[in-house]
Amino acid sequence: MVTLPAPYTLNAKTPTEFDRFTPVHSIKIDELVSALEISPRTPIARSMVTVSVHGTTRSTGTVVHPEGGSISYRDGIVSTQTLTDAHATIADHILDQCEGSTEDAEITVFIYVLGRQIDYYVVDHESKSIIWADGQVPESFKGATRAKHEHEYWVHMENFPGPRFSTPEDLRLLKDVLSSNAIDALTSEGSTSPMSVQQIHTHLKSLESFSNSGDIYQTYAVARLWNLILQSRVINKYGTADARLDRFISVTDNPPTFAGTYASVTKLMFKRPHTHLGRCSRAWADRIAYTEEWRKFKATNEQEWKQVIKLSCVLVIASLLVNKQKSCLFRIPSHSALLAALASVASAYYLLDESQNLGDHAADASTYFQEREEIMCGVQRIAIINAIPQALLIWSFVFFALSVFFL
Repeated sequence: MVTLPAPYTLNAKTPTEFDRFTPVHSIKIDELVSALEISPRTPIARSMVTVSVHGTTRSTGTVVHPEGGSISYRDGIVSTQTLTDAHATIADHILDQCEGSTEDAEITVFIYVLGRQIDYYVVDHESKSIIWADGQVPESFKGATRAKHEHEYWVHMENFPGPRFSTPEDLRLLKDVLSSNAIDALTSEGSTSPMSVQQIHTHLKSLESFSNSGDIYQTYAVARLWNLILQSRVINKYGTADARLDRFISVTDNPPTFAGTYASVTKLMFKRPHTHLGRCSRAWADRIAYTEEWRKFKATNEQEWKQVIKLSCVLVIASLLVNKQKSCLFRIPSHSALLAALASVASAYYLLDESQNLGDHAADASTYFQEREEIMCGVQRIAIINAIPQALLIWSFVFFALSVFFL
C-alpha cells in the first residue's frame, strides 16, 4: 500500500468500477488537509500533471457532462468531487509511486475520496492505458490485454469527456473500424460486431456532423461507440491466440442437445423444445450476448406465441361447440382439448407479456439468461418453458381430433 498519513489509504480502481451515476460523496476537507500537512512547500508538481487540449493548458475549473453531471478538474486531475489542494497533494503521492516516468507523459489522475479511502487511477492518453502506483494493480487487471486497457481508457473518457477531448485521429479510426464491422456483419452470420449494419450506418451518419476541433459532446459520443467495440473485443479475446473469430463456432461444433430428464420431457412435448434450445444457444453462445441476436430471439418467440394464442382461441371455440354432444365417451377428449387450449393461451400470454417487458439490449439478455440458466444443464430449462404453449396447442389438436373421431 502506498504510504499516506494514517489512517488514509489509496485504493486502486479501474474506470469501470467508478459509477458516475451515484451521488457525489462530500468529504471533510479540513481533516484531510490536516492529515496531509499541506503547506506552500508541498504543492503538486504541476509540470508532472499537465493536460494539453489542442495546444492549450487548462488549470482549474468545472465542465458539465453531456448527461448533466459536474466534472471538476485541476490541471491533470479530474473528479466528480470539488478538487482542492488536498487532492493535488494526493495526486503528487500517487505519481511519485507510479511505474515508469510520468514527467513527459500526457496523463490524467482520477481521485475520489470516500471516507478514509482514496480511490484513484492514472490515465496515459498517448498509449491509451491505465496505470497505478507500483504494486497496486487491481487483481482483475493483472495480465490485461491491450484491448482491455483501451476499453478502460474509453470508459474513463466517457465518464470524463472534458477537459481533455478526443482527437481527430480517434474519430478517423472509429469510422474505419465501424465501416469494417459493417462489412463483417453484412457478410458473416457469426460476426462478432456488437452492432447491426443498420445501427452502424446510423452511427456513421451521426459522426459525419462532428468537426476535427473536438468538444465535450463529440468526445462523449466517440467514447460511447469505442466502448461498445472494445467491450466486444475484450469478450472475444481480440488480439490473442485464443481470439473468437465466429460467435457461433461453439454451437456449430457442438450442437446443443437435451440430457437426462429433459430429454424425456421433450418427447412428451413433440420435440418442440429442440427449436427453442437452438434459439437459446445462439442468443447465449459461450455465455456472450449480442443486442442484435437478442432482439431476433425475442421477436421470433413473441411472433410464435402470438400465433399460438390465435390458434388456441380457435380450438377453444371449436371445443365449446362440439361439447354440446351428450356422449360421455366423447366428452373426455373434447374437455381435454378445451383445457389444453386454455392452458396454451394462458402460458403463451404469460411468456409474451414477460418478453415484451424485457429490455432490448445485450445487458438485458445477460440478465435474462443468468437468472434462468442452470449450472449443469445450461439453457435447457429455458427452452422447455418457452416451448410449453406450442406443445399444449399440439396436445389440444390431438384431443380435439379424438373427440371428432368419436362423434
